[in-house]
Amino acid sequence: MRRIFSLVVWTLLALFVVRTCWPGGEPPESVQADVPLEDFGQPMAEDYPLVLENEHLHSRWSPIGAGCGLIVLKDYTTHVVEGEPKWEDLLVLHDSSRVRPKVPPSPDANSPLFYRKRDAFRLVETSDLLFPTDPATRVKPNLDGVEWRLEDTGDPSALRFVYDAPSGVRLVKEVRLEPAAYHFEVTVSAVALPGAGAAAVGRNLTLRFATGGGIRADRDPYYKDPYVGAGLVAYGELDEVDIWTPNGRVPPLRPVAERWSGEVPFVLEGSKYFMEAVLPQGRPFRGAVAEALFDDELFLEKVAAGTTRARVDPTRTDYWLRASVGGGFTLHFADVGAADRRDFVLYAGPKDTRILSAPIYGELAEAVDYADYGTSWYYRIFFTRQVARFLLAILTFFHTLTGNWGVAIVLLTLVVRAAVFPIMRRSQAKMAIYQEKMRKVKPKLDAINEKFADDPQRKQLETMKLYREHKLTPPVGGCLPLLLQMPIFIGLFAALRSSVVLRHKPFVGWIRDLSAPDALIDFGHPIASFWPLNTVHSLNVLPLIMVVLWVVHQRSMPTPTDPQQAKMQRMMTFMPVVFGLLLYNYASGLSLYMITSSLLGIVEQRIIRKRWPVPGTPEARAKAEAAGAAATG
Repeated sequence: MRRIFSLVVWTLLALFVVRTCWPGGEPPESVQADVPLEDFGQPMAEDYPLVLENEHLHSRWSPIGAGCGLIVLKDYTTHVVEGEPKWEDLLVLHDSSRVRPKVPPSPDANSPLFYRKRDAFRLVETSDLLFPTDPATRVKPNLDGVEWRLEDTGDPSALRFVYDAPSGVRLVKEVRLEPAAYHFEVTVSAVALPGAGAAAVGRNLTLRFATGGGIRADRDPYYKDPYVGAGLVAYGELDEVDIWTPNGRVPPLRPVAERWSGEVPFVLEGSKYFMEAVLPQGRPFRGAVAEALFDDELFLEKVAAGTTRARVDPTRTDYWLRASVGGGFTLHFADVGAADRRDFVLYAGPKDTRILSAPIYGELAEAVDYADYGTSWYYRIFFTRQVARFLLAILTFFHTLTGNWGVAIVLLTLVVRAAVFPIMRRSQAKMAIYQEKMRKVKPKLDAINEKFADDPQRKQLETMKLYREHKLTPPVGGCLPLLLQMPIFIGLFAALRSSVVLRHKPFVGWIRDLSAPDALIDFGHPIASFWPLNTVHSLNVLPLIMVVLWVVHQRSMPTPTDPQQAKMQRMMTFMPVVFGLLLYNYASGLSLYMITSSLLGIVEQRIIRKRWPVPGTPEARAKAEAAGAAATG
């Protein structure tokens, strides 16, 4: 029974990894065309001359659209850097050029498949008060294509954009970058000016504050990104953060890939380690909309070492793997000269709950759990959210003591093994009693197998009769240690996959990043064109050591006397190899955990059981005989 359960556990884990690495896609859907089309006659931002920066962020803005075209994180690099990083090493969190505009070949060919350039934190009008939709062409101009007037604020950390619409409405967008923070504070206000603006009195201007889809994506087979999401409220409290990831297919209505209704406390655009988010202050958004965007980065091909070039085909529509999301809000014109305003916080930084737990970010920290641990039913049934948080807390504690995240993982493994050891010891004792009974009845079992070799049905009946006579029932409790370790494995799998605190953190020697494969030798390209070798870009030593230790550990276990369990044990010998192939390119921190766990298992098998044998095992009988011989001698 224990062997069967072990095989089931291994199969579930393998299925979990396979589903994580190769998630299934959705069928293609048709494109509808019943929405306003974008105005490609409006200018698009090319340069971003306006700079806002502090200790953590460097951002560049344009007066065309009053949007942000570039955000650089000064505390993070794109790769492991020795010494002081250079400017080119710093991580570009957002770059509008990552998603180029998809321009129709002619005005007559305009459709929802085509879109203008997207900047981060842009305003989009969803009403017809400022820019009415042309009824003949269905083309609608918008705020991200007009040139805003820049007014002097007298504050180098702030920008003030002003746009006077032909309808007599003045729109003001003020942006301020807080010192030593990962967020901007933004105020959007509108006022109806005397004269033409009187027609707007009593009406609402509906807008959407949106991200741009240009967040840096981490190309990782174990993590699907980029994605967008929206917080959902029930009974006045955050109920869920709904995450949507583009699957490469054209949505039914491309500008509206996903829609959320009701109160939305924040919208976000995220990647494996980082996030951009818009949080309204005071009142939540009223609904949110995500749009799918063409991913130009998929067409970057390698030319030489460290050199890439873009291979762009603007007619293709099957790689919509980026997304932008915006939350809706309203500005009301109560009277001429009476301004209405809304305040927002724009977050741009790491998915670090220590930062996101600040009061100004509300419940944005919850989005990390939903994005990293809540997108799979595997995570939910194994309480991955709670387990991952707990494991990260223990890792952080050990890192505080040792200063090395690799050592912290080793100590975490010791704690886990020590915690399950009493339960494992008890299950081993029950299994030993069962094996001892099986050893005694084995001659009778062999006789039954020989006597009824040609009659499988009679052999099965006689075997079951023998089991009932001797009360031979495999102990169910023997499966408990495996069941307890499965949530820990999945929790650590998820935590190491996306925790920014482990990003670019070294262990020893060539292991310079515990969140990535150890890569003793980087080949720079796949070593073959067929699976699984087309996924091998480097020589990763830790997974190989892990597989060897797993096999050694399994072979060191005593062969069961039950023929069926012995056969099951032989079948399970191949599972570590399969699992090692699936995890070959995974985070070296998980390999380190599994290596340490296997070493401890071997130590327990070879040393602890010999000196402190489980009652009923051959080791216990040998030790008892030796003690008896010594006493009589």
